[in-house]
Amino acid sequence: MLPMKTLCCRLLPVLFLCLLPLWGGAAGSGVGAVTLTIGVSHVVRAGQVLSLAKGAAIEVGDRIETTDSGHVHIRFVDGARVSVRPDSVLTVEAYQYDPDHPDRTAVKFDLEKGIARAISGDAAHQAKDRFRLNTPLVAIGVRGTDFTTQAGPHSAVVVVNQGAIVLAPLDAGCSAAGFGPCGGARARELSASMSGTALVYRNNMTEPSFQSINSLKGTDRITPIIQQERESAVQTQGVLADSRAPGSIVGLLPQQPSLTWGRWSAVPLPGDNLTVSFMAALQSGQVTVGDGYYFLFRNEGVPNLMGSMTGQATFALQGGAASYRSAGNLYSAATLQGGVLGIDFSRDLFATNLTVSSVPTGVQTIMASGTLNPTTGIFVANGTDPHVAGAVSFNTLQAGYLFNKSFTNGSALMGATLWGR
Repeated sequence: MLPMKTLCCRLLPVLFLCLLPLWGGAAGSGVGAVTLTIGVSHVVRAGQVLSLAKGAAIEVGDRIETTDSGHVHIRFVDGARVSVRPDSVLTVEAYQYDPDHPDRTAVKFDLEKGIARAISGDAAHQAKDRFRLNTPLVAIGVRGTDFTTQAGPHSAVVVVNQGAIVLAPLDAGCSAAGFGPCGGARARELSASMSGTALVYRNNMTEPSFQSINSLKGTDRITPIIQQERESAVQTQGVLADSRAPGSIVGLLPQQPSLTWGRWSAVPLPGDNLTVSFMAALQSGQVTVGDGYYFLFRNEGVPNLMGSMTGQATFALQGGAASYRSAGNLYSAATLQGGVLGIDFSRDLFATNLTVSSVPTGVQTIMASGTLNPTTGIFVANGTDPHVAGAVSFNTLQAGYLFNKSFTNGSALMGATLWGR
């Protein structure tokens, strides 16, 4: 007869069950494992500084520190996942998971600084009142969720991707030593249904406030991070399935951009802070459209959702470049001042208007409409002036187009744009 431990390892697919008699808890027991490292990161354990690599065990008491280039993913014994982004410090204060006795479960993290994304595992789902993520200023409890937190000594910002969280400032009624969400008059709940909203608390506030993600500026770096997470959620490279939401996928890996503008010229034109060199852009995908200077590259390592898209989508301007070319072929910088791009996936049509200004031309409006190829995602304007040609990313979350508007004296406004839903 096989020994009991050998039989366990052969019968149970989860390796941790074979290795951990109590699924973690006391200091020194493994409660998780590193599934990915990018750049340089390390863990501080019992006074020792150890480098982190894929497969490394994570223990209670570990302090995970990422450098400016570091990024660490951890999978815990209950299926929970944590992504620690660059220049961050996260400590595993407690991780006791007992599936048969939820009242004995206790999970606590401390995000001293930086950005971390947490996807709840079975521990938080079975014992929501025993999960806590502390920052220097606030305590965060969950309702069974997927959320991203930015923390520092002066502020905390949280965005929810799925489920809901409860945030409360640390004070006499909300101790950092506790578990679960804090109550009280200053506690606030943020759910995924409040799309585009962040819960913010700063040390000069009397209570947390709800703010638009797009309004966050300065040190609130969570805005571009959230956009990256949303885009990566439909990508196949490095996605992590969420077993509590069958069929859903949640991306934690930093992905290549869906669309990248490359330029053929070795030197960028005046007003071009958007492009990278042609060879650098070639590393991120395949060319879709181009005009001899601007070339739009698309990441093809994602599912092509173009054929399944219906209805209308509105895209907001995320970035761009513009230049004025004189009749004598001299270039000067122009400025993009805003616009809108609409795509009707049901009828394979697009329409856009874009405001561009330069000293020689003043304010000009680029208005164009045309057809979208439902298979390739490439769209081209009707007519030749203004000339507009672009493409939609395969995940349909981004779009980009180049434009050229000519004038009777032989001059022109030209540029490239990036748009996001």
